[in-house]
Amino acid sequence: MMKNLLFILLGTVFCYSQSNRFIYEVISKKDSTSENLTEENFNLDTTPDDIAYYNRLYYINDSLYNANGQYGFKDYKLTSFIIKKKNNNSYQNYEYIGDVNFYKITEKAGQNWKISDSTKTFGSYPVQKAVTEFGGRSWVAWFTQDIPIPYGPYKFNGLPGLIMELYDSKKEYYFKLIRSEKIPEDYKRVTLQNSISRAITVDYTKLNKLKLELYDNPFKYIMNGRLTLPEGKKLLLDDGTVLSKEQLKPAEANERKKLKAFNNPIELDKAVQYP
Repeated sequence: MMKNLLFILLGTVFCYSQSNRFIYEVISKKDSTSENLTEENFNLDTTPDDIAYYNRLYYINDSLYNANGQYGFKDYKLTSFIIKKKNNNSYQNYEYIGDVNFYKITEKAGQNWKISDSTKTFGSYPVQKAVTEFGGRSWVAWFTQDIPIPYGPYKFNGLPGLIMELYDSKKEYYFKLIRSEKIPEDYKRVTLQNSISRAITVDYTKLNKLKLELYDNPFKYIMNGRLTLPEGKKLLLDDGTVLSKEQLKPAEANERKKLKAFNNPIELDKAVQYP
């Protein structure tokens, strides 16, 4: 099945000026102390204007809107995403930390790759091994020069071909290309654009301060009235927990515990130092 899916790439990605979408299966250990793994799909869009890496839930949300004029489905949730303009070495990170805002951080993200002579076949493609240190982790990438696009999932870039497989030495993050597709000329990232339009520019010092404030008061945006929870309505948390307004204060300790546990980001050196 992998071979058939990847064979489709041959006819779609050789023209670098075209718009292509590469879909990665991402398996991650959000809590480094647990054996539980999270499996998600992410899109890597490469267009003549930019590179975008985002959870595929955003794409599904846009597709549903185009089909029936309504946003939202039971699995939809806000998550962080990345945009990189072409001919610009900086990445715009749109971080969602669990409050009512997105926060924009602009930074350069490059890797010093060491390309080895090791090769193998990934689907129908010859791939070559490269290693790097990035974000406090050691990484192994397998890329193919048959697809001359110097990008991969997340902020990984700079190799002479598309990254097909990527993982860190502890296997806490594993990325695998599972599919590609052409991006229709009329496709617009409506949901992402809505988040971009309201993002607040910060640096990492400010972002960490905001995360610590959220840790101290996990439901502050409801408590201070910035996010309204109507009488009789309940708040649905990402883990499926449902809370009434009266239950928020007693639930704060459990939220802090979750924030502290799920603190194993891709860039480990950017993990928040919670008290």
